[in-house]
Amino acid sequence: MPTPPSKQPKAAVTRNRILETAAALFWRRSFHSVAMDELAQAAEVNKATIYRYFPDKASIAVAVARLNGEHIEAGVFAPAFANHTEPDARLRAIYGSMLANLRSIYTQDEDTYGCPLAGLTLELGREMPELRRETAAIFAKIEQRLQQLAEDALARGAVSGWTSPALGRLLMQILHGAFVSSRLAATPGPFVDAANASLALIGSAYRHDHLPGENQ
Repeated sequence: MPTPPSKQPKAAVTRNRILETAAALFWRRSFHSVAMDELAQAAEVNKATIYRYFPDKASIAVAVARLNGEHIEAGVFAPAFANHTEPDARLRAIYGSMLANLRSIYTQDEDTYGCPLAGLTLELGREMPELRRETAAIFAKIEQRLQQLAEDALARGAVSGWTSPALGRLLMQILHGAFVSSRLAATPGPFVDAANASLALIGSAYRHDHLPGENQ
């Protein structure tokens, strides 16, 4: 279990604040549009403090990707698998958690921002191979989770005609598409549609509802 911020050493708290701030700025804006001076001001540290923890801006991007991966696992996938045993209940929980976050952001900003990992990598992947490798490793772990879910659905007879690797890959591609479509539409509606498509694919009758105002 992570150490609560109040019990972490001051250096760890400062480093984490810089990363959390950078993650939010890179996600909502872009890596290249955020200057180091702006990051320092938003994180309430001076620029020299940032360089004490990170040698350059590129190293911040890689650390942000790793942080996002940790948040996704700890905040979405681990609870879904720990709290549920049935594959459709796990998938409902995965999409439900992500959808709640997406709707919260939409309520605040009247926009959606897509997948923070994919967005950062699409922007920087060619110039930062280390970032691409980091993101690929995170996505591989997510796909392993979805493959396990697919294997359980196949074992229970909820779906047939697939291998678990193929079904897991398809669930992963739908998840990618959910973020892209929602980002393009600037509304959570397409994400709801993707959630329901994934649930139908594994034989679940459950459907997430659209909220008023969401694109249907």
